[in-house]
Amino acid sequence: MELEAGSKVKEKVFSVSEYLEFLNNILKNLSVTIRGEIGEKLSKYPGYTFFNLLEKEAVLQCFVHKEAIESAGVVLEGGMEIMVKGYPEIYEKTGSLNFQVEKIELVGEGMLKKQFEVLKKRLSASGYFEDKYKKPIPRFPEKIGLITSAYGKGAKKDFLTRLGNLGFNIMFYDSRVEGIFALNEIVEAITWFNQNLPNMDAIVLTRGGGNWESLRPFNSEEIVKAIFASKIPVITGIGHENDNTLADYVADIRASTPTHAAVVLTEGWKKSVIFIGGVEKTFSSLINKTFLDVKERIYLFENYFISKIKKEINIQSENLKNIIKDLNNSFQNYFRKFEFLQREFVKNVSRINISLNTKREKVKDLSDSLISNNERWLENKKTILKYQEEKLLISSPQLKLKQGYSITSDEEGRIIRQLNKLKASQNILTRFYKGTVISEIREIKK
Repeated sequence: MELEAGSKVKEKVFSVSEYLEFLNNILKNLSVTIRGEIGEKLSKYPGYTFFNLLEKEAVLQCFVHKEAIESAGVVLEGGMEIMVKGYPEIYEKTGSLNFQVEKIELVGEGMLKKQFEVLKKRLSASGYFEDKYKKPIPRFPEKIGLITSAYGKGAKKDFLTRLGNLGFNIMFYDSRVEGIFALNEIVEAITWFNQNLPNMDAIVLTRGGGNWESLRPFNSEEIVKAIFASKIPVITGIGHENDNTLADYVADIRASTPTHAAVVLTEGWKKSVIFIGGVEKTFSSLINKTFLDVKERIYLFENYFISKIKKEINIQSENLKNIIKDLNNSFQNYFRKFEFLQREFVKNVSRINISLNTKREKVKDLSDSLISNNERWLENKKTILKYQEEKLLISSPQLKLKQGYSITSDEEGRIIRQLNKLKASQNILTRFYKGTVISEIREIKK
């Protein structure tokens, strides 16, 4: 309406088409959901269908496009009880009021099952459920997107409790999982994760059990397409073990319950924990066995060297005894000769009285010479004996070890005397005065 001078009101004059367009723009915002029964007469055309929605004596003429019917997965028949969502519209050519249907849902469990089978067959034929499109879940998932209701009957709690404390990074998206708003919220949740957190390892879509009516959102074409289009693998854990929805068929992994969905995610981690425990046990056993083997080898090497040293000492001791024996025999021979000379001297004293002084001098010289020779001989033997003793001590491996030297052998116990007997990555045993070291050769420099 427009105001003119003098406060007169001038009304706008519409043409018929303008007025109908004006009304339709207003009516289009009056979107509602209506429940009723389809009349017996349906007018079906290639791209759309007309039908009447009845309730007692009330009649509402409806218009629906082919795409909305296919999306619902139903075949419209007379007498079928449905719920339709849409808005009123005045058809310009006839001036009649029609209800423009945007979405159709069946009412009643039997009808829902029928709708389920029709939609399942059509989506299956389109390839949505084929295994070749299934995305694998990482063996060790860490980042999990969880879609469920924060106020549900334990689905979230059951899932998180079974998930345990394995260090998962959980991003929770609160979404209704039942009712008329659930469908859009679930689709929005899947889309949100793909757009904002594309690096998630998996999305878990879960809720508790329910009847066909309560599980209706999970049997919709929109959710099937959202799961199929998701770049992130989707795991469904919907209802009880015997509940099967279209979301389960298209999901990359179908878990029977929320708890089972958690089991799927933790399976790889728990198997790895068991495997690591077994490896640790095997490794510990191997270390203990190796330690005992090394200890036994050290014991054998020790006995070998001690036996060798004892044998060498016995040989040198026997040589020393022979030297002492020879020395005693020499002394005895000299003493016997001396006694013989003394006896001869006494027997012939009368004959040597004349040259007694001369003989005495000779005897004295001989005695001095004998004593001097014996002393030199004895000193010489003592020197030889001391040299043999020092040589024996010097050749003792235990003394060498005590002086800071070491003995190196291979793993078979053979003493290593030449560098060319070694090679890289070979293990060697190095024995010190106290203890033995096992080493690995990294490099040989000549």
